Amino acid sequence: MAARFSLQAPLDLARHRMAAGERLLLMIRRKEQAAKLKLEELENYRREYQTRLLGDSQAGMDILMLKDFHAFLGKLEQAIHHQANEVEQQHAHWLAAHQSWLELRRKVKSYEVLEQRHIQVEARIQDRLEQRQSDELSNRKAAVSRLTHMA
Repeated sequence: MAARFSLQAPLDLARHRMAAGERLLLMIRRKEQAAKLKLEELENYRREYQTRLLGDSQAGMDILMLKDFHAFLGKLEQAIHHQANEVEQQHAHWLAAHQSWLELRRKVKSYEVLEQRHIQVEARIQDRLEQRQSDELSNRKAAVSRLTHMA
């Protein structure tokens, strides 16, 4: 019977942590993509609003309405700036989580190398045991055969 891999528990734990890290990476990636999408929507809205402002101002608009347009564009610029910062923060968060996941993966790979070595050692031990048993059986058969030929 093969000996149990002595580092199986840490290997299992490392695999579990790596899987949790993968789930976290996916969640962070989704948040980053949602933040990017929101930024794109804000930028598109700004372009539409600027186009509308240009068209309305050429057709003629009163100063109060023009002032409101510019105030709204200013608020929209602030929202875009805030959202761009959010995208950067989410990306930085993803990079940090990815680095952590890479470290977890490296740890799992190290344990797996040790596990493979253990499996190879156990296989060699098992092969030697089987060879020894086969040799003993052959020796017994030969001894029995010699005894029966002598008698």
